[in-house]
Amino acid sequence: MSLRLAELQDRFRATLLGFAIGDALGFPLRGLPPPSLVRLAAVADDFSVRPRGRFAKGQFSDDTQMLLAAAAAVTREGRVDGKAVGQHLSWLWQEGVILQAAKSATDAAEALLSGVPWMGAGAPLGVRDPSCLSRSVVAGLWSEASVPKLAHDAQVLTVVTHKDGRCAAAASAIARAVQLSLLPETLSPSAFCEEVSAAAATSDVELADELYYLPRALSWDVDRALVALRRVGVPPGDYDFEQGLPAHVTPVLLTALFCVLKAPGTFREAQSLVLRAGGEVDVCAGLVGAITGARLGAEHLPARLRKNLLYANDVVEAADRLFDARIAKRTTPAPVVAVARRQ
Repeated sequence: MSLRLAELQDRFRATLLGFAIGDALGFPLRGLPPPSLVRLAAVADDFSVRPRGRFAKGQFSDDTQMLLAAAAAVTREGRVDGKAVGQHLSWLWQEGVILQAAKSATDAAEALLSGVPWMGAGAPLGVRDPSCLSRSVVAGLWSEASVPKLAHDAQVLTVVTHKDGRCAAAASAIARAVQLSLLPETLSPSAFCEEVSAAAATSDVELADELYYLPRALSWDVDRALVALRRVGVPPGDYDFEQGLPAHVTPVLLTALFCVLKAPGTFREAQSLVLRAGGEVDVCAGLVGAITGARLGAEHLPARLRKNLLYANDVVEAADRLFDARIAKRTTPAPVVAVARRQ
């Protein structure tokens, strides 16, 4: 059984809207330690919990900007093309519209603008910050279901700014999570994580193992689980874990999937879990929103948040263009190849 086209289009919209809403909820909270968030009531109900400098409420961060740039590149080319993705991403820096991006992404964009080819512009091995993850949502909506194809597209979207295999593996995992959430049937946590693990294994077996065993954490106390997950795969000397989620793909990925699996039925509940994790909550909340949106549809995104999200119409239009291109790709017949006959 498959979704009707109208329902699938709604899920595309909900995926991008869900990411943008989660990102906008987390953007004002980014960098705050968990104890500071305990005192904030209803963090997932509105964007006005805490302003972030000069930005208006409902403003998403650079993570949504890069997601939309990647979606535009894929829509325009009708495929995941690294050169086009690099051009669309670097335009954000060229025009000066990027919002507080990570240094790794800024360095990559500057390299691209100076003429470095897209495969060589990304941060070197060992740089594993989560600014590479939002683009993987596009791979989840666009790519074929086969793991090799999905992993290839996720890696192309990632390597433009990050060359490390752990980043590619995490991106593949998120892309597969989005794909699975678009299915009519909801998988069990163990089956879901097994599929996500298989996608990550194409680039990083260690991360694949962490994903495979993630369902065990669902039986733990929530606070204990969130503390434990933010330490996985991260050198202890690199981060102050008391500050919440570190800027590292592994804990951001594991925390996002944990919150999705712990609160599978409601957008608000899943967001409440992740937003109180502290630290790098904007991209993590965005990933939670994308996967939850893909699973539930736009009607299950809180109406107030949909209404007050800045540039919501632009997000919906980007989703519709990506959907139309994806359907056109699905229905385009394979080219006929002429075969020469022997005389």
